[in-house]
Amino acid sequence: MNSTIFQNSFLSLLLSAAAVYADPPEGDPPDHLFDSPVRIEQALRLAYQNDPRFQLLAERRNGVEGQIEQAGSRPNPVLAAEAENFLGTGPISGVKGLELTLGVSQIIETAGKRDLRVAIEHQNRTVLDWQIQQARAELEADVYRVFAATLLAEETVALRREELELAEQGYEVSKELVEKASASRAEEVRTQLSVRLQQFALDQAMRELDAARGDLAAYLGMDPSVALAVEGDPVLDGQVPSWSTLVEALESSVRLRGFEVESERRKAVVALEEAMGTPDWEVFGGARYFNEEDGNMGFVASVAVPLPFLDQNRGNIRTARSALRSVEFERETERRRMLVQLQRAWQSLRSAAADVSSIDNELIPAANLALREVEELYRRGRLNQVAVLNSRKELFGLREARIDGVRRYLDARQSIRDILLPVSVK
Repeated sequence: MNSTIFQNSFLSLLLSAAAVYADPPEGDPPDHLFDSPVRIEQALRLAYQNDPRFQLLAERRNGVEGQIEQAGSRPNPVLAAEAENFLGTGPISGVKGLELTLGVSQIIETAGKRDLRVAIEHQNRTVLDWQIQQARAELEADVYRVFAATLLAEETVALRREELELAEQGYEVSKELVEKASASRAEEVRTQLSVRLQQFALDQAMRELDAARGDLAAYLGMDPSVALAVEGDPVLDGQVPSWSTLVEALESSVRLRGFEVESERRKAVVALEEAMGTPDWEVFGGARYFNEEDGNMGFVASVAVPLPFLDQNRGNIRTARSALRSVEFERETERRRMLVQLQRAWQSLRSAAADVSSIDNELIPAANLALREVEELYRRGRLNQVAVLNSRKELFGLREARIDGVRRYLDARQSIRDILLPVSVK
């Protein structure tokens, strides 16, 4: 397979989450058994539909929408009433000199503070959208892993059944040989023990299959005790992508692009803190009533502007700017951690791919050839049935090793997908 074609195929897998989650189905969690085995696409949709995290995040997003609305509100005007020069002595005894003022005061925000508050809340919404995408990526990774584990557990159970059948055949052969005095009683006991060991291995594989099915059912919102069947083909993709291809894709990953979103939010915070250093105005306007001299009236107005000599919001500005500069260091710290994870997963992917390739292309063909030769010698009477059974066991051992290699490959591939999943937040 051409390397570029494979790399495009491998990286295209990273886009599967966006396609799967584009239009999640609506409805209640399923409480029935499926008539047919579940495929990965259906499992992902059901898992997304029935994960309460997304209802929680949807409510949080609704709350952020409320904060956007609130941030755009202007300060409320204040209705004020003031009485002066009453209940005194002399000319202002009683209410003779009463002066009554009634008016409205209003804070006038300066430096675009209201728009800056709205901008911050819009950025908070974008950050939440990024968090939602991260949650989707985490859920997809979990479902892929338990789905693959279920597929491989089913394959392991099928292999264990074949091995048990082989062990039972060996036991029957050994009994016949003992009856014919062609083998010792110890050989019969040994093959009987082999049957018990294979039965134990089958029982163990069945328990692992039940556990894997239970995990998958729980993710789908079903009773973990249901006998959930799955359908799929856990195949390898082909050649392992180059390290440079993965590093290049890393820059567009959800986890790293999220720092760009956070940087924009912190820039908005800096802008607001700088604006807070500019004092707001307070204007007042109203009417004043003079009780003396036949009750004269007049209009009054005032403007109050704080003098920014003592508090210019410098501390908050400094803190906001420091937080903004920290984003780059936070991003680089996370990038290095991701590179370590990516390197480990890539090496594991290469190792597993090489193992499976060797088993498929060299060892299993050689084991099949050896088995055919042993069977031919058995038909000619030059070898006994035990030799045939032993050759079959060697073949089964390679098949078990292949399942383990595929398991390691799929786990490593999913780890790479978790790291490189591209962002789709608009």
